[in-house]
Amino acid sequence: MDVELRHLRVVCAVADAGSITRAAIGIGSTQPALTAAVQRIERAFGGTLFVRGRDGVFPTAFGECVLVRARAVLAAADTMHRDAARFLTEGEKRPVALGGIGGSMVVELADRLGDSGRGQAVSVTTEFSPLRLLDLVAGGQLDAAVVADYPGHLLPSAPGVASRPLATQPVFVAIAADHPAARRAEIDLAELAGERWVLGPSDGAGWPECFEEACARAGFRPQVAHRSTELRPLQRLIAAGRAISPCQVTFPSSPGIAIRPLAGDPLWMRYLIAWNADGAFGGDTDALIAAAEAAYRSDTETSLPYRHWLARRAGPVNGRRAIG
Repeated sequence: MDVELRHLRVVCAVADAGSITRAAIGIGSTQPALTAAVQRIERAFGGTLFVRGRDGVFPTAFGECVLVRARAVLAAADTMHRDAARFLTEGEKRPVALGGIGGSMVVELADRLGDSGRGQAVSVTTEFSPLRLLDLVAGGQLDAAVVADYPGHLLPSAPGVASRPLATQPVFVAIAADHPAARRAEIDLAELAGERWVLGPSDGAGWPECFEEACARAGFRPQVAHRSTELRPLQRLIAAGRAISPCQVTFPSSPGIAIRPLAGDPLWMRYLIAWNADGAFGGDTDALIAAAEAAYRSDTETSLPYRHWLARRAGPVNGRRAIG
């Protein structure tokens, strides 16, 4: 069997739902039919994509690898269809194509650019890997992208791509709300040495390597019990107390999960806006940067744990903490 786009959509639907039954309802199928379809897709790929757990189904490490690429292929296919339709519509401009790592900041940026009076639609593509996003910007598939890097793991330059740092922020930790450490305002990373962690695969740009380096400085090697980039399974694992996870300050709050800063701020990440020098923003970089800075502020202002962190430090992150 050749793998087709419809098969990739099935894989993504199961991962998003965290359950064969819920995914079947969402796509108008039945549980037995969808189970058989997943098994055929797994045979086509030559490996197991999902494992069944107490709380549903979760991607295997191999499944995570396939999911990252499946989402990229589906996003590219959707963009192709949209652009082809717009090309055939006389007088309509090509959509501005934005990319971003996981999180809501790129959506905030799209809202601002869409309301800026440019007269163009804005499309959004998300990717797990900042390097993949830079490749898409360099190749002209994206006009601009929100990316991130880490101390000791700065993003390399890409041909034809310019970038500007936006802000540097600490990495927090997400734990079950009834975890004993959740009672404290800050958690010492060394105290989490015996915990089970859920991490994503390597993004090729320094994550989770920089986290593992921070753990090594704290005197331990993290016990990685799960691998996931999917938000719903990640939240369920944390809320059930089956794992904890490092997270961005804007990690979505949900019942049963506490977001806490790490004492001493041992781990940081930097946000950047990157754009194609010959693309839609090549001659209007000031507007792009202003919109990206506003999007960052709006995105982080929604995080109550981050606002508390800033208040305890009497101000925002300053240049002394900046990367590079």
